[in-house]
Amino acid sequence: MRSIVRLLTVALLVLGVVLVAFWYERPGLGEYHQHLIPRTSDMHPRALRATWLGVTALLLDDGAHAVMIDPFFTRPPGLMALALNRTIEPNETLIKDWLARLKVTKLDAVLVSHSHFDHAMDAGVVARLTGARLIGSESTLNIGRGAGMDEAHLVKASRSTLTFGEFRVTFVESAHAGATGGKPLGEITEPLVPPAHYLDYKLGGTYSILVAHPQGSILHHGSAGFVPGALEGQHADVAFLGVALIDRMEPYLRETVDAVGASRVVPVHWDDFTKPLQDGMVPIPFAVHLDEFFADMRRLRPSLQVQTMLPERTVLLFPAK
Repeated sequence: MRSIVRLLTVALLVLGVVLVAFWYERPGLGEYHQHLIPRTSDMHPRALRATWLGVTALLLDDGAHAVMIDPFFTRPPGLMALALNRTIEPNETLIKDWLARLKVTKLDAVLVSHSHFDHAMDAGVVARLTGARLIGSESTLNIGRGAGMDEAHLVKASRSTLTFGEFRVTFVESAHAGATGGKPLGEITEPLVPPAHYLDYKLGGTYSILVAHPQGSILHHGSAGFVPGALEGQHADVAFLGVALIDRMEPYLRETVDAVGASRVVPVHWDDFTKPLQDGMVPIPFAVHLDEFFADMRRLRPSLQVQTMLPERTVLLFPAK
């Protein structure tokens, strides 16, 4: 009898969490849409274009070369599956569909900030399908090996600058957002062949990724942690800033946006990644409060320009010089 009562109690708690998440108010979306980078028809062949694809996935294209950061199209559905640590795997059919939708047939590089599933699970498949080099921690490379990539296309991230056409890419060691402790921690020590459990996608190394280009430069900072002083001496015009699970906003801005001298900030990693990309973006329940992010930016850094993007909508990040 007691076991039945316990099961019913757990079931009611789970149902309560699901209902609360379903009805959770998502303030800040209205203001998010007020800051959208406008559409433009000025797509000069040498301009630098950007496409945000949810979470921290970003496509950068200058008309001759292209790199993609943290590609994640599969987006396995359901918070409950995540909580229960069920098995997941890249949806290669869906990935191919999205690459076709984006008109991406070739990439120079796929760059990965860390090896959690929502940043790295699809990376090896995307790199294999596009002939790209996969660049990240040894854990990320083991995801690539599990996806059937050739060893010659796997590059371990280091402080050395890598060049792809006019893109110059530098990885700088960083830290995961502290509110979750970066779990699951540890390294992926052998090829990760899917299907695999959510928690098999261990953190590996965590990086800020700097992408410099003659038209302009960006900081991709996917997770809201930092290593004090790590970005000193670096430069970026635009910071794509992870805004989930921020601990304290002032030091976070100081060690990321201020450190690189960025004048523009684009918030990323705020969307509920258990929902399909084409269904539109809503914030992660409880982990993100977009209204607080905008309020903090107005209060702490009123001179910075906050810009936002819609998934799949390519924007002109920097016009041709």
